Amino acid sequence: MSRGPPSRTSAPPPRWSAAVVVSSLIELTGRNTSEETPVDITEDTTLTPSRREQMLAQLGEQAEKLRSSEGWVAWLQFARRFRNYSLGNQLLIQAQQPGAKFVAGYRAWESLGRHVKKGEKGIAILAPMIRKASLEEIAEDGALTVLRGFKPVFVFDLSQTEGDPVPIPEMPPTYVPDDALFDQLVVLAAKADIATRVVDNAPDGLYGWWDPFDRIISITEGQDIASKTATMLHELAHAFDPECESPASDKAERELVAESAAYLVGTELGIDMREASSHYVMTYGATGERLLDLANEVLMVATFLADLTSELTLPLAS
Repeated sequence: MSRGPPSRTSAPPPRWSAAVVVSSLIELTGRNTSEETPVDITEDTTLTPSRREQMLAQLGEQAEKLRSSEGWVAWLQFARRFRNYSLGNQLLIQAQQPGAKFVAGYRAWESLGRHVKKGEKGIAILAPMIRKASLEEIAEDGALTVLRGFKPVFVFDLSQTEGDPVPIPEMPPTYVPDDALFDQLVVLAAKADIATRVVDNAPDGLYGWWDPFDRIISITEGQDIASKTATMLHELAHAFDPECESPASDKAERELVAESAAYLVGTELGIDMREASSHYVMTYGATGERLLDLANEVLMVATFLADLTSELTLPLAS
């Protein structure tokens, strides 16, 4: 898998229904890497019919937007602030409060010395309902708890509250990555049994590529250091994507996952990824179901990549 100049897509696929959105999110249950569980709103009897239909409509509307490059980038910019939330709840928050920066429940805000402003409407998301497993269930699969279903809960954005100042995490200032940062990425990659080499020439003008069989990242010489570092993040994302090892994997899909995961982690680190995101952050005409699956894969790969880069020592912004 490789990173190179941008390519464009054909016309988007036909529209798809909210039912497809929900079934896709249900299928992702158990494969989510965030602190929450993906949304099953078809089997949850605690949801009233009107609330269920409202959430279905919100999910359908937001998922439909993923079909365009602009919609995909908008989701990435939103998701980088809410990576600890499931894909379904990210879409629900984005639908109801597109400008949200930090959300918490009513009592959580009170514990922080803030209160929800009068007249503010809560942001509805879905939380899992857990019960203790029976002895038979524990003997069968070893799980100590069982997922009963989901229930709607309400959170509020910081902008909907007032009171004591709260040290809300902010994105660090961006800067042009320097050689020291690139060198650190090479060292961290080596700790993960990933070798890096810099080559003079590349086929088809590629900036870099990942060899999953020899576990080597190749970076083309001649790039400026910002592009070089962004390319390294992109190829590391390939390295943490298990689908890249399959000969049957779709190249365009793997590039979309890698560049999107690199965008999430790079911007979280304060690296200016605007140039990088213009290359592969496109939907490639994938079906609606597949786009939801790919979005969840982006979150999974980004989690692995963030674990690796958590040891970086970042240079100060200029």
